[in-house]
Amino acid sequence: MKQKLIISILSLLFLSSCGSRNEYSLSEGDLKFINSIIPLEENEEIEMYETNGGLKGFKTSGSFITNNRLASYWIDGNKDEIHSIKYNQIDSLKTVDRIKALTYASYIQVFGSNQNNFKIYVDADSTRTWLFLNKALDNWKNKK
Repeated sequence: MKQKLIISILSLLFLSSCGSRNEYSLSEGDLKFINSIIPLEENEEIEMYETNGGLKGFKTSGSFITNNRLASYWIDGNKDEIHSIKYNQIDSLKTVDRIKALTYASYIQVFGSNQNNFKIYVDADSTRTWLFLNKALDNWKNKK
């Protein structure tokens, strides 16, 4: 019984990690998909990327930081949300650390100058989450 439980847990962990993507593992097809949702400008590069899509993968959700903007999308066919904002349109950013919470992801609350307010969720390990949050804050401070 114990052995079956351990195998089940390990299988679940393995399967949940199969769909993960980051800025280093995005293929040309992945980038084309992202560009079809949120068109990137010439010379705009994704500096950090995270997906919370789980088994459904990056086509369901993604959050990313480029040299020009912050962006996030959730596409489930019911309540799709696509958000993108350039650094000079951001009034303020608030980071919410939920790294220690089992069921919630950390996020960045974006407050835009044109009432373009949204959250960018980051569901990663603590180091990766802090890198993501700090990169967003640094880019905004340096490029606004």
